[in-house]
Amino acid sequence: MSQFYNKKKLNFLYFRFVLKYFILIFFFFCLFFFIYNELKNKERIHNLIQIFSNKFDYNFKDYKINTLERVDKVKISEIMNQYIGESIFLIPLNIISENLHNLKWIKNINLTTNLKNQIYIEIVEYKSIGLYAFNDRLFYFSNKGKIIDQLNKKNNESFIVFYGNQSLKKADNFLNKIDKINLTDIFKIKEAHFINNRRWNVKLNNDLLLYLSEKNIETSFINFIKLLDSLKESEINSIRSIDLRNDKKAIISFKIDD
Repeated sequence: MSQFYNKKKLNFLYFRFVLKYFILIFFFFCLFFFIYNELKNKERIHNLIQIFSNKFDYNFKDYKINTLERVDKVKISEIMNQYIGESIFLIPLNIISENLHNLKWIKNINLTTNLKNQIYIEIVEYKSIGLYAFNDRLFYFSNKGKIIDQLNKKNNESFIVFYGNQSLKKADNFLNKIDKINLTDIFKIKEAHFINNRRWNVKLNNDLLLYLSEKNIETSFINFIKLLDSLKESEINSIRSIDLRNDKKAIISFKIDD
């Protein structure tokens, strides 16, 4: 009797085992069928929307963009022209926005449509505050020290060129301090060198070198302007550098004639 009972119990357990895996297989089959059907339906819906757009002229034809100074408009056209002729309702604005955002000089971007045939592109460009010298090349950078693009040698820019490993981080603060200082064109700053991660040396347009105070940059320039007023032009032209690190005095080095 017990042998018959054990055999019956084993058959029941085997049946449960088979039923369990049958249910799992059936579940995965249904899941696969559902996913396939959804994808197929999406493709069908996509085709219907495109047919509707073709019939009633709801296809993407062109785009309008705000005025730009730096962004390469050819690159924008290459991205946008891929979607010419597609239904305006199917244009992947998020993908386009991501691709455009990868272009140089683009800080922020916003895309909208007229739900007919046009896309409106509003771009906010990075603003360069100076040029950064690195490996014999010059790069535009923003107020947060972000490298934007390499300078094209054909471009004639009036930015100050910054030198030194940490100069990018300190450039914005430096420019804010000298913003109110009025210097004539010949005495405007051409280069700014961040020395020992502590202070600045600057070279002016006439190649005159100034050693600035670590803490009182404004005072250094005020003292420099006072010094200029007390010197003749011939004397100024003979100066190679002026050490203004001490707010109480200025140390002048003159050019040595060959």
